[in-house]
Amino acid sequence: MKFLIRFITKNAAGSVETNDRIVDAPAITIGRATDQVLHLKDRRARLHHANIEAKNGGVHISTNAMSGVEVNGRSQRDAPLASGDVIEVGSNLLRVIDPPPNVDFAITFELLDEVSDEHLASSWSAPAIGLGGWSKRRLSWTLAVVVLLLTFLVPMLSVLHPTTASVMRGSAILPDDGLWLAGPLHSAHSSLSDKCESCHTTIFERVPDNACQACHTVDRHVVDPNLAVLGMARCATCHLEHNEPAQLVKQHQGLCAGCHTSLPGNVALENAEDFLDAHPGFKVSLLQPLASADGDIEWALERLPAAEAHSADQSNLKFNHLAHLDAAGIVSPDGRRVVECTDCHVPEPGGARMQPIKMDEHCVGCHTLSFDPDDPARQVPHGDPEAVMQALIEYYSARLLGADPDAVEQRVRRPGQALTRQDRDRAAVEARAQAMRVAEDLFERQACVTCHEVTRLGDNATLPWQVKPVRLTDTFYPHANFSHAAHDTEVTSCEGCHQASHSESAHDLLIPDIESCRDCHGSGSERRNNAAQTPSTCIMCHSFHFAAKGEYQTSAAEGPGTDR
Repeated sequence: MKFLIRFITKNAAGSVETNDRIVDAPAITIGRATDQVLHLKDRRARLHHANIEAKNGGVHISTNAMSGVEVNGRSQRDAPLASGDVIEVGSNLLRVIDPPPNVDFAITFELLDEVSDEHLASSWSAPAIGLGGWSKRRLSWTLAVVVLLLTFLVPMLSVLHPTTASVMRGSAILPDDGLWLAGPLHSAHSSLSDKCESCHTTIFERVPDNACQACHTVDRHVVDPNLAVLGMARCATCHLEHNEPAQLVKQHQGLCAGCHTSLPGNVALENAEDFLDAHPGFKVSLLQPLASADGDIEWALERLPAAEAHSADQSNLKFNHLAHLDAAGIVSPDGRRVVECTDCHVPEPGGARMQPIKMDEHCVGCHTLSFDPDDPARQVPHGDPEAVMQALIEYYSARLLGADPDAVEQRVRRPGQALTRQDRDRAAVEARAQAMRVAEDLFERQACVTCHEVTRLGDNATLPWQVKPVRLTDTFYPHANFSHAAHDTEVTSCEGCHQASHSESAHDLLIPDIESCRDCHGSGSERRNNAAQTPSTCIMCHSFHFAAKGEYQTSAAEGPGTDR
């Protein structure tokens, strides 16, 4: 709404002068406070005395003062205004006049002729009782100088003179530059509590980056030098000391959202502002097998949207979670055994990620690699088909040639006679034939084929079977911080996030997507969450310093570490 205020004053000669002021605002505030549109000097007015604003199809004046405001000689707390109405607030007179073109409402403002200096005079200039005739103004200025002396000029000595600094900082009485601290130091910097100059290298200037990099050598967020998104950012943009509570990293999500809400079009990222309401879906990193030129398998990392990758795991493993998590248990060499998630998935020290799954640690208790019923303790090695064949040939050769003292039959060696060349050749052929028969059973029916993709190449091949290599993805969200230990609570479970008990194929990706996380993690603003959600800012899950990102790009005019 556009208001016109016409100020009317009388000069010493008695002539009238006017000065117009246009106010484009929802209301005209009237009071003694300095932030009021009409600033009154009469001490009888309240700091915020009244409002003139559009209301109920007209313009009203309203006040919270018990005595109301005098309109046309009558005290009122809310009154409509029309042209010709007169408003009095102490010694101040307001008249409603017809507004000129392009103005919604107009008033004049003047002092009454009978105004008294008593109402306008400030008590700050009057002598204060009991202070030896000192006025409040004089006393205020004196105290201001004393405060300036004790908190600025005297502590300045400890900055300008190192010898004086040690004396003043060690005194319990003398004021030193510790008075200037905005808050406590973080525990990581406690050794610098009496060495302000380590960070504040130049007095009254911001902490430069080179002061931080004197101790901290970290990789910083790489930025395309053509974008200039972070080109003017300092370490202190994100890291602030002297906070309460002591935190070196700003936690407010606006720190990140300020840029990530509207990223330039040539940045390969999606906009993100708030985890609950404005965050792109997760993308998983999956190792995928690729055939190389020489026929071997090479593994490449592929980024896929989590919502579209439910059956995208190509680890070459055959595994049925549903069968292994049967409440009735699974058949093992020691009888039925109930398997829990934690039997195979063991957290790393600290609980952040999971240790790799290894056959000889997590699977061999149920899936043995024995091959001879007469010798159940003997097993073939895992992971190398050629080593399996060699172990079988050596085993059966030893049995036939009598080199194995535990062999039940030794059909080649005759007591008291040395082995001939023909005996050895015949034993080698028979041992290899027996090894092939046992290997066929291991590879195709009994052991390997249970968990691996096995292909038969042909009977004429030196090794007739090819086992596809298995490689499990160990980090699905490499750009996010996640701790299993932090989620090990009374209300959470493995099944709550991974739902493994319904999976019958190793192709199933059992990694939760963003909707699963939003059940517990809400907005970065507490007022937008329900009682069951944890306020979750950007810094909770994302880091800034990545070794793989390289060093932070500064502008061409500045070297690294300069104060920006």
